[in-house]
Amino acid sequence: MASAGTVVDAFNMSIKAKDIQTLKGSSWLNDEVINFYAELCMRRANESPDLFPKIHIFNTFFYEKLRTQGFNSVRRWTRRIDLFSKDYVIVPVHLGAHWTCAAISLKHKRFEYYDSLHGDNELCLELLRSYIAQESVDKKKTAMDLDEWEDYMPKDIPAQQNGFDCGVFTCMFMEHIAREAPFTFSQKHMPVLRQRIAYEILTASLFPR
Repeated sequence: MASAGTVVDAFNMSIKAKDIQTLKGSSWLNDEVINFYAELCMRRANESPDLFPKIHIFNTFFYEKLRTQGFNSVRRWTRRIDLFSKDYVIVPVHLGAHWTCAAISLKHKRFEYYDSLHGDNELCLELLRSYIAQESVDKKKTAMDLDEWEDYMPKDIPAQQNGFDCGVFTCMFMEHIAREAPFTFSQKHMPVLRQRIAYEILTASLFPR
């Protein structure tokens, strides 16, 4: 049963009115909104495997736990998931006061980092490289040759022009990667994208793309 203040229950998550409020105006998106949106992207991919690449999106707590506590702290997160069967493993990254999006592209053999402020984060890609190597040994009992894998931090991507829309950019990076679409959004689209994300969360369904 939904608790008081809950506006939608799905994916074993409860979204409250205060979470939806973060999609209004110049508010920063919170973990709940980004994690729920990630679940919507994963469900779309799982329900239409002929139309979309195979993906897994870690929740927003994964990266910080990996960074501060190491592989063993997140080792059991994939006990029911075979990351090596995926085309993309997407990782929302919270840097304290800024959201970005990283991805392990098993399809293209590269570690990707998308920052709407066009920053670099070599540490993030080093951590993901180390993580997937350890994951291979742990789950597949085999070493993974990453010598030819590329680090990819493009700067010709949509740019944020304020101090509060980074979470919306991160959701859009996730959603576009999850369907292998070019990044066609920009800062001017942020107000309507906030409204769209709110509607998609409230209806627990992504608009057709």
